Amino acid sequence: MLKILYLVTQSDFGGAQRYVYDLATNLSENFTIVVAGGEQGYEGELVKKLNKSGIRYLPLSHLKRAISPWHDWSAFWQIVHLIQTEKPDIVHLNSSKISILGSLAAWWCKVPKIIYTVHGWVFSEDLPLRKKYFYKILEKLTARFKTDIICLSEWEKQNTVRRQIAPAKKISVIYNGIAPINFLSRPEARAQLAKIAGAQIDDQTILIGSIGNLYKNKGYEYLIEAIKISNIPASPAGRQYPISNIKLIIIGSGPEQKNLQLQINNYELQNKIILTGSIGDAAQLLSAFDIYVCSSVKEGLPYSILEAMQAGLPIVATPVGAIPEIITDGQTGLLVKSGNAAALADKLSYALNRLSVSKQIGVEANKQVIAKYALRAMIKETANLYSR
Repeated sequence: MLKILYLVTQSDFGGAQRYVYDLATNLSENFTIVVAGGEQGYEGELVKKLNKSGIRYLPLSHLKRAISPWHDWSAFWQIVHLIQTEKPDIVHLNSSKISILGSLAAWWCKVPKIIYTVHGWVFSEDLPLRKKYFYKILEKLTARFKTDIICLSEWEKQNTVRRQIAPAKKISVIYNGIAPINFLSRPEARAQLAKIAGAQIDDQTILIGSIGNLYKNKGYEYLIEAIKISNIPASPAGRQYPISNIKLIIIGSGPEQKNLQLQINNYELQNKIILTGSIGDAAQLLSAFDIYVCSSVKEGLPYSILEAMQAGLPIVATPVGAIPEIITDGQTGLLVKSGNAAALADKLSYALNRLSVSKQIGVEANKQVIAKYALRAMIKETANLYSR
């Protein structure tokens, strides 16, 4: 039985961690599975979920998301020691920091198969040019040590080849997939959210929702700005719903939480925009929302959009990463330029004032996600890559 070592930089529960969890738990009957990660250690949500599923997890105490020469050097040797102890047949890397350190360590230890899944290239983030160039060079150099690279979309594959990170023959496209979600009823979901958020949410409340870790690349500052713009009485024209009936709820936690809350406070929108923090099984609450928003400036293939599609929600999203492959503008969602609060405000206004059209878009989105983004397909294609 082949042994797979999954490496991930953090043990919280963002997209990369969910991806690792889905693969590890669904492939454990056919492969020997070990997962190792850095920041948050045993306290991360990923670890708690893996423990419940009986998957072995090992912490890498020096592995940090931020650049730190001493920690990075120490993390490299921790990974080398881990590989030499576990002797995996395959090392599967997830997220940017571990892409670099993990591939070097696995190559050093002569691991037969080194796979990296690209959850969005770090040099596509809003970073200073020098940092972007630095990361691009490191990814290009360490791509030589990887036997396979998984991209989550055709766009990401073409982007990888165009930037000369790796040749096309080394890249496989495997879309993320999700299992059917047991959504709460709309009244139950709204009641739970009202309790968690400490807010009044009644049948007349129009709820806009978003789920994601509070990182800069999620673009939440633009979404908050868009709500502020929409709060001006004279704009947008033709509003059908009183602004007092509209609330935005963002589910998630992360390093930007204080900055985002300060922005909300400065705009005096505390009654309209609520940061709930992390909520377990948040996808079950999607039925509470009328519209779902993804305001990211950088993405891979976000699970949250697939979940919102399964919930049949009208989605307003930015065309970054694989999102334009998931969403056809005007048919299965509404796309808006990233990093542009005014454009986002206009698109939200359009969706709110044409709810019958928006709801039909949600119906089409539901059909699309069921047909194309099933978890079993992702598991099968990844297992085939392992066994090749």
